[in-house]
Amino acid sequence: MNRCVKILNLILCFTLPVNYMLGQDAETFSFYYNPVQSNPALSGSEGPGILRLMYRDYYPGKGLNLYSINCSYDSFLESIHGGYGFYVSENVLGGLINDLRAGASYSYHLRASRDLYINAGFMASVIHRSVDAGKVVLPDQIDPLMGPVLPAGEVIAAGSRTTFDAGVGFLFSYRAYHAGISVNHIFKPDITGNGSEESRLDRRLSLHGASAFQTGDNTVNISPGFVISIQGGRLIGALGTGFGYKNMTFNILPFFNLSEGLSYIQSGLHIEAGKIELAYNYNFAPFRTDNLLPFTLSNQVYVSIGLYNIEKRGIINTINYPKM
Repeated sequence: MNRCVKILNLILCFTLPVNYMLGQDAETFSFYYNPVQSNPALSGSEGPGILRLMYRDYYPGKGLNLYSINCSYDSFLESIHGGYGFYVSENVLGGLINDLRAGASYSYHLRASRDLYINAGFMASVIHRSVDAGKVVLPDQIDPLMGPVLPAGEVIAAGSRTTFDAGVGFLFSYRAYHAGISVNHIFKPDITGNGSEESRLDRRLSLHGASAFQTGDNTVNISPGFVISIQGGRLIGALGTGFGYKNMTFNILPFFNLSEGLSYIQSGLHIEAGKIELAYNYNFAPFRTDNLLPFTLSNQVYVSIGLYNIEKRGIINTINYPKM
């Protein structure tokens, strides 16, 4: 019966008003912590080589085994006139479906005028999806008293598939301001191989922008920013800011859905300690309309390590990502 409860919880969570958290790419909800995947034009835009590690769970405490893991590295390299990056990520959906993705990116950095810089980036990657059919229990198999014991009326075949994926992006920076646009899943890869439109990943169009304002002694800073993502007819937008004092930054970032208004709020803390940065973000739904929607939606832990320094005179331009 314990297994039955978990299955029912999984079904409910996929039908909750926040199901777009799982229906869209995971990097949509932590944009600047996944620069290589989010917009390949961001690769190397912070300058020195940075290794980034991130873990994010979904609906914690429900026993649903939903989480994302991401590891990436990007850096500026003067000899190629731009930045490059690599990433590996895994999205686990209840132990039933695993999406393993890996890829590389290149971003050409162009100085268009004295203060205007333009980056053009390209990303190539592979997606490997595997399905553990032995763990799949359909609703028609669940007996109200005995749990999942009935024979299935539909058979789901186990299997895996690896497919190619690609994305492009542009980044415009002017003094303390920057904005970008990217398109992911250009060819709408078929991740199951059955040829249907439902098995293809929808293209994701992302728009983002941010700025950084600092006091003269650099002890206080404010970094407002926004992200808009359109994928599969779903529009998700976030508009917030980070408030920093010395090496600590607190962020508040509400997320909005086109059809539902305010969906949830992200709040978090970012700490810099030399070449190491640590961050924690908490995502919650403050205006629940029913008891099915949990208050806590996800937790996110992030670590980045600067691996080496490069001379500032060799960089065309660098930007500061908002700490959110």
